[in-house]
Amino acid sequence: MKALYLDCPSGISGDMLLAGLIDLGLDIVALERLFHQAGMDVDLRTVQDVRCGLAGKRLEVRSSTAQPLRRLPEILELLDGLPLVPDVGRRTRRAFERLAEVEAKVHGVDPSDIHFHEVGAVDTVVDVVGAFWGLHELGINTVHAGPLPWFRGQVRCAHGLLPLPAPAVVELLHGKPVFSTDHAVELITPTGALLVDQLADEFRPGPQGTLLQCGIGLGTMDLPAQPNALRCLLYSPSLSGNEKGLPNAGLERTEEIVQFSTNIDHLTGEELGGCFEALFQAGALDVLFLPGMMKKNRPGGQLQVLCRPEHAAAVQQAVFRQTLTLGVRRQRMERVVLPRRETVAETSLGELPIKQAEIEGRRYERPEFEALQELAQRTGRSVAQLRYLLEPCNAPDQQCAKKTLEVKDGRNEGDERGE
Repeated sequence: MKALYLDCPSGISGDMLLAGLIDLGLDIVALERLFHQAGMDVDLRTVQDVRCGLAGKRLEVRSSTAQPLRRLPEILELLDGLPLVPDVGRRTRRAFERLAEVEAKVHGVDPSDIHFHEVGAVDTVVDVVGAFWGLHELGINTVHAGPLPWFRGQVRCAHGLLPLPAPAVVELLHGKPVFSTDHAVELITPTGALLVDQLADEFRPGPQGTLLQCGIGLGTMDLPAQPNALRCLLYSPSLSGNEKGLPNAGLERTEEIVQFSTNIDHLTGEELGGCFEALFQAGALDVLFLPGMMKKNRPGGQLQVLCRPEHAAAVQQAVFRQTLTLGVRRQRMERVVLPRRETVAETSLGELPIKQAEIEGRRYERPEFEALQELAQRTGRSVAQLRYLLEPCNAPDQQCAKKTLEVKDGRNEGDERGE
């Protein structure tokens, strides 16, 4: 079981994170080969450097080809050419789509009109792809992060002279813990903020478990009295609960959530389907559409969106923006959740990520659909075949050979989008 803790007292950028993963053992040659296979002119190398007495790795990305200004479709086309496993490809695409939405919001334009001036260059594609690919290669499924530094100053970009943190960074930092500093330089870049937004499952003061390794990713700035460095702490999370390893097994937990609902009869099927991912990116835990007959005998339905209270403002705004509805009903309610964890089952066809929960002393397990898709591609079978071939053991007295990859400590994160 591996987790990553991002210690960010000096901020974070895409190259610092990727350099930290390389310092943890990520194969930079294999990463460079990945881009070459897609026809991208990329030369990667790391430099051993020192910042304020702290040694680490600094990443250099070079390309002999001038980079054009790219819109989101060009970025996505570039990603489609990379030989990525489905989950890495999906998460990478989602990250750039999220960035397009943020840039469009802060500049008051449509996402399709955004030119990725500062982030369209090949080095940022390398940083974002490398981060998701690197976590997959290192077997890291959980990412935690510490509080993020707030800084001031100005930065000159394609839009002119803007205050720091840059507008896109401020938008990406919504709902995340920050602390004040006296630094007047860009400690958190848009790419760094994007990766924290998309990777961090939880913010906490520090890692909890057994420390395995520390990777140091260095930036290029000389900060007063502290190194411009990101510490990537690889650790094995500590387990709690009974001997089966389930956190607080048998103890249901009650938490407060916010539900938004609105009637929809004016969107096409494509437009309605497109709302879902945008709502999830805004912080929704679950999105549901209940079909029915609306006024004037028109087919339509009710859109229901669940989120945590701290994400309510962003999710409410996303509902209005994505649906153009004229009104939203909002109510606070409680939900009861079971403790759960994610494990990997050792099967005759290879490893298979599964979810595990316990109800009244009986253990229930089920594989994730994305995991079945990936295993199906590796083995040449269909998902339907795998469901019959790989029967999880759902009884407490049966023994399954598993190794734990991730413990959610009873939180309802990531793929837990359900009531």
